[in-house]
Amino acid sequence: MSLPTMSAVICTRNRGERILAAVESILANDHPAFELIVVDQSTDEVTGNSLRRFYHDRRLRYITTPTKGLGLARNIGLQLARAPLVAFTDDDCRVPSDWLRIIEDEFRREPQAAVLFCNVFEGPHDTSAGFIPCYKLRQRVVVKTLWQKCRAHGLGAGMAVRREPVLAMGGFDEALGAGGRFPSAEDDDIAVRAVDHGWYVLETPATFVIHDGFRTWREGRELAARDWEGWGASHIKLLKAGRWQAGIMLLYALRPALIEPLLPVLRLQRPRGLGRFVALVRGCLRGLAYPMNRELLVYQGITGVPAIVDRSL
Repeated sequence: MSLPTMSAVICTRNRGERILAAVESILANDHPAFELIVVDQSTDEVTGNSLRRFYHDRRLRYITTPTKGLGLARNIGLQLARAPLVAFTDDDCRVPSDWLRIIEDEFRREPQAAVLFCNVFEGPHDTSAGFIPCYKLRQRVVVKTLWQKCRAHGLGAGMAVRREPVLAMGGFDEALGAGGRFPSAEDDDIAVRAVDHGWYVLETPATFVIHDGFRTWREGRELAARDWEGWGASHIKLLKAGRWQAGIMLLYALRPALIEPLLPVLRLQRPRGLGRFVALVRGCLRGLAYPMNRELLVYQGITGVPAIVDRSL
């Protein structure tokens, strides 16, 4: 098989057969030269066994690793990818058949962009019982400054990167993301660091993924706390490294994290949503205490080459 021009990566852990819809949708893409890498951090073999139905498709590379953490899993996929452009989606998402082709076209139109985010739409669900995280863009946006980044918040469920520049800036921060020391924000962090390194972030409504990751309202509060803690840990790194302009992003975050929750006080009501502010401060304080590489803007602590097994089917 000739070298692909697009790589797609799905990182998964203990999802079993629920990953099949994501894999099927990517393999149904009409891009002429792509590969799909599944990075499996599961503690059982259910996911691997469920993927055996694709044994005949040489585009699929199935990787098992005993590691834990989404930031680390993304880096494994990024390092193993053979294409210059790498698209990421989650194991509970589905993509349209032209997803990879449009992402490649969008990068071609914006050669200075190192990170891309697309729309993330909700799949069918009971809105009275909970929600599905989504991100809906109305227009194409090219983020060139940290100030512009304040209003751009793409999701890793619909993300793509240029492999070489992202590897050159240290890849994804392996301390961030689900299963990591800080439980979220590895996707937002790579975008912030790309801008800091002089690259652009492209947000495009030209394509989308469908997210089926339903959360109850209670799970939503827990997810928000994780997101705000990860966001604080991500952004405090820039201040630690002397990028004082990053302070505008933390100040901008005070509106949804502190000011909006306190608005009910003006109506003599109890404040609501202050947990965001608490989580943000917790992430900042924990990040201040954790060692980091000031040049690459990544937290230190994970060393060595992770053990992986390529079980291409």
